[in-house]
Amino acid sequence: MGQKTSKLNKEDLTTLKSETRFSARELQQWYKGFKRDVPTGQLTKEEFIKIHKQFYPFGDPIEFSNYAFEAFDTENNGHISFKNFIISLSLASRGSLQEKLTWSFPIYDRDKDGSISYDDLLTVLKSIYKMVGSSSINLEEDEQTPESRAKKIWEKFGKDINIPDQFITMDEFVQYKNLEGDVTTSLNIYNDLI
Repeated sequence: MGQKTSKLNKEDLTTLKSETRFSARELQQWYKGFKRDVPTGQLTKEEFIKIHKQFYPFGDPIEFSNYAFEAFDTENNGHISFKNFIISLSLASRGSLQEKLTWSFPIYDRDKDGSISYDDLLTVLKSIYKMVGSSSINLEEDEQTPESRAKKIWEKFGKDINIPDQFITMDEFVQYKNLEGDVTTSLNIYNDLI
């Protein structure tokens, strides 16, 4: 009986193969690990934070984990099913840059008004800097602080931090051609998990 619960059924496997960028073997491995770590099949925010703490031991991932949890909890019910987990992980880790930007937009839209303000952007970047720990990464001179990185990203979108009431729309955000590769590295935090 335990064997059956640690494997995806054929229908779910077929569905997830078509909705993710994972192979059948990878999906089965992820499912087995998910069921082992989350026997209820419903990943809670506390468990999600615990996972981030394991991957980012030199920083404080709590704040960012809360933001990311919202993106993974697509049904907004306070927990993450395996299906929601694996689809989000696929987008966040293996999606195209445009797919990653679309998926991550709600993370950056902290006040949920449909746009990203400079304060929204800075809030998330501060949480990322806290999560990864500044001593564990080498940053460019103009990205040493969350403020300097936020300013750099804001300007890449043609915005001026001195002009109030500016914001980035979803359409602007997904136009990744406006961004240089070094600006988008914060979108790749889930790449190292797989």
